Amino acid sequence: MVTISSLDDPRIAEYRFLPERTGRLFPGERTIVESEVVAQRLLRYEWSEEIVESALLVPPAAERLAPLLQARGVPPERIYVAPKLLLEQVVGYHLHQGVFLSIRVPPQVPIEQLPLPAVMLVGVSSSTNVGAIARSCAGLGFRSLICDRATASPWLRRCIRVSMGAIFALVTYHATDETDLLLERLRERGGRLVGVEVGAPVEYDSFDWTRNDILIFGSEGTGLDDEFLKRLDAAVCIPMSAAVESLNVAAAAAIVLAECARRCGLRAGRRQ
Repeated sequence: MVTISSLDDPRIAEYRFLPERTGRLFPGERTIVESEVVAQRLLRYEWSEEIVESALLVPPAAERLAPLLQARGVPPERIYVAPKLLLEQVVGYHLHQGVFLSIRVPPQVPIEQLPLPAVMLVGVSSSTNVGAIARSCAGLGFRSLICDRATASPWLRRCIRVSMGAIFALVTYHATDETDLLLERLRERGGRLVGVEVGAPVEYDSFDWTRNDILIFGSEGTGLDDEFLKRLDAAVCIPMSAAVESLNVAAAAAIVLAECARRCGLRAGRRQ
């Protein structure tokens, strides 16, 4: 391991003054994993050997994580150790822990290979919402998260953090195609396109869910408009009181995903 003593050390340039990026990340672009729990979850997967480039750690965490990192192919000279005060100066904010991994966004699988059922996000720009939905997907037995090109990348640093590493359990697909073309390709894949929107004609808990369904959630501000819903195979709603107009998209997703998972028996391997 390498002890870092200077804020200006060029070996840790990718960690300096970490910005909260927005928008999309393409496969191969660099992103950051933070927190020891999330780092350990990533390192459980053999495929992490292909994407983890380096680590910046406080000394106690370095002792715990160095064997895992080296087992995943990270050489000792790419494991950087710095005291917490210096590390805070490097990243530009106060730390509760002091664990950072620099990784590359993994390649995408073809649409034809996406496991179903799946969740698709349309225009969900908040990385916090995307991360929370990813956590619900993984926790409720869904294996795929599909994002249209207007949705925040599920591999943004905040998305990874909010998902608590659940994103690593999912196959993710971030489209570059127009959304209409994406819908057609997913239909050709064999998926049934089911929108979730206020005012839809069928309540989510009386819908006949199947394992071929792709559950589609819209943007935080406008949801899925009528023209978009016409392109889908079905639409469902969450019955609500008149006290509020709608739920946060992450909350709505958790509710509907739980019902779909229950009806489709997506419970294998659940915690007892």
